Amino acid sequence: MLNNVTAMRKVRLSNIVLRYLEDMTDYMVDELKISEEAACRRVGRIREFIVSLSSPADYALCRFKKWRELGYRCAVFERSWVFAYEIFDDGIIVRDMSHAALLAE
Repeated sequence: MLNNVTAMRKVRLSNIVLRYLEDMTDYMVDELKISEEAACRRVGRIREFIVSLSSPADYALCRFKKWRELGYRCAVFERSWVFAYEIFDDGIIVRDMSHAALLAE
């Protein structure tokens, strides 16, 4: 019987993405008037999604020009957040993120 183990990649976050994630809970509570508990759950799901990018399956190149020209791939979380990442031999770096409504194709 074959052992079906998939190699996982390292996932690193750029300083831009780290700052966005740090500020996101406060933004949701203060600006969007979401409860702190709901905001924390949402950010937790986003973090879990980012970790899931460690799988060897890759998304297509970004359809958004600014990221496509840099060779980034895009992963979309719950139709709202787009994560641009770059692939390297030892893993990926999530370079940027944006709300989908703010991106121009």
